[in-house]
Amino acid sequence: MTTDLLEKERTIAVKVVMMGKSITTYVGKDPLSLDELLAEMGTNGKTEVRVNGLTVDKTHRLASGDMVLIVPKIRGG
Repeated sequence: MTTDLLEKERTIAVKVVMMGKSITTYVGKDPLSLDELLAEMGTNGKTEVRVNGLTVDKTHRLASGDMVLIVPKIRGG
């Protein structure tokens, strides 16, 4: 196998939807946990996060093709 092919096998691509801000594809090293992704995206703890529509633990390991939805918590008064 070539080096390029080996590097491609060790990466992961997930779709990240930040409500009210952006939709992007994040490409990073595999394995990648939800917590690591959130840190890379610079999110603070004040968000609701779902992976493929489900609530999962922050240690959840992401797979290529997953969709991560990040929704800021809204406080009313």
